[in-house]
Amino acid sequence: MPASPNPPYLFAVFLGSSAFVFLNFGLPVRADDLGIDAVGIGGMYAVFTGTMLLVRPLVGYCLDRFGRRWFFTFAFVFYTASMTVMAHSVDIYDFYLARFLQGIGASLMWVSARTIIADLHADGGRGQAMGRLTTTSVRGSMLGAMFGFTLLGFMPMSKAWVWAFSGYALLALAGFIWSFYSVTETRVPHTHAEHPKIEWTPQLRQVMFVVFLSAFATTLIEPIYLLYLKNKFDLHVVTLAFAFLPAGLVYAILPRYSGQWSDRWGRAPIIAIGVAFSGLVSMSLPFWPSIVLVALAYILFSVGWAMSSPAEDALVADMAPDALRGTIIGAKEAFAGIGAASGPLVGGFIYEHWSQTMAFVLNGMLLLVVSGLALLWFGRGASQGKTV
Repeated sequence: MPASPNPPYLFAVFLGSSAFVFLNFGLPVRADDLGIDAVGIGGMYAVFTGTMLLVRPLVGYCLDRFGRRWFFTFAFVFYTASMTVMAHSVDIYDFYLARFLQGIGASLMWVSARTIIADLHADGGRGQAMGRLTTTSVRGSMLGAMFGFTLLGFMPMSKAWVWAFSGYALLALAGFIWSFYSVTETRVPHTHAEHPKIEWTPQLRQVMFVVFLSAFATTLIEPIYLLYLKNKFDLHVVTLAFAFLPAGLVYAILPRYSGQWSDRWGRAPIIAIGVAFSGLVSMSLPFWPSIVLVALAYILFSVGWAMSSPAEDALVADMAPDALRGTIIGAKEAFAGIGAASGPLVGGFIYEHWSQTMAFVLNGMLLLVVSGLALLWFGRGASQGKTV
């Protein structure tokens, strides 16, 4: 099935991603304003992550049996409900419900979108398509963030929150309507085994370990990064947001091109170079003396991760047989989710009870290990557009 130059699922992802950046920065602030303590705020992130861990493998399994279109389309129903509840949340239970609905929506959208890409693109074009998916989502979330932070400039957080998430709910609803009328089914009926079982070959186990370890390493510094910089440089959270804006622009532009590099030169070299570069930068971050230099270093860190992420997504898709694409991509998302859920816990413990600097150093060392494993396991006989 040939791929459209402007596939309709991308515009839906653009609309559905509008809340991501503003939510990540604003949720702790809004919850704190309402008197919710740190444990309760942490629980909001745990609910979101836990929901995705449970739902993603199930979504992947269902995609292979019932098709992709409706799972993708109904992701935006859950996003619409989540943003609506989020807009009017006044206690911890409201936030937990909103995050639960968001977790279902995220699971449906990302697993089905990546499976659709695997359906529509041959091995030699998947890297670019995966990168384009990332850049589209980031651009949508950055425009949404501009809307949210602009509201914060004109009204207090309590009112800006309601208006921002009401707007995000409308955009998610528009994503549902667009998907309903524009996105078509991409699953091709199979003539062989009706319900084949996944075979956990050594190579598939290896790629899942790389996915887990890279997610764990990357999120190791996630809960403490803003805290570390806020305390070190005594900056307001909005100032920090603008300091990281250039890094967001990297994610909004580079993945499309780096994914194309992996189509041309192989997945393993691009993954290895990207994560190794991010690892080296991460180890240096605690030693920069000013926020300007730290922001510059974070741009470089983002360059490395924007290189490796689409190649990793394409590597998994390349390994998936036609009849098991959804199942394997769902499993990949689950392994990434396990790493992303455990990384912040370990990083926070190291930061609080061992050494603030050591969290960044360990993050960098683990990324160097991922780089070496990618070359060792998938770098032999590299050829264009293949898994190696």
